[in-house]
Amino acid sequence: MAMKKIEIEKPDEFLKLIEQKKKKYLYHDHPNDGIDLFCDAILEDIGWYATTFDFITYRDIADFIEQNCDGTLTYNDHPMGFNGFVEVDDIEDVREKVKLFVIEKIKDNKLDDYDDDQLEALEFFGIFS
Repeated sequence: MAMKKIEIEKPDEFLKLIEQKKKKYLYHDHPNDGIDLFCDAILEDIGWYATTFDFITYRDIADFIEQNCDGTLTYNDHPMGFNGFVEVDDIEDVREKVKLFVIEKIKDNKLDDYDDDQLEALEFFGIFS
């Protein structure tokens, strides 16, 4: 249970593939920006609330997905920078696993004080300080 990895060596072919798959992929790992959003609205909400905490990033969530969920990571590892996108087999499974991952990270990193955004995130995840 992990991502299949497919390397597309020619950057031009990879860019064409990104264009073809942009309505199907969960996220795009850009050479400059990294991962800045999830294309699934529910997963994007989970990511947005999760990142109100300094100890969770979109990269952490993406790494978790790549290691724990079924799907395909298609990439081009060019000297100018890594460029990849992920398609998942079961979005419901990914949503559930990611939400549990985030909840555990929050519980493992309890803070003494929470700001308003973090309190809203705790409510979103059903965690009460």
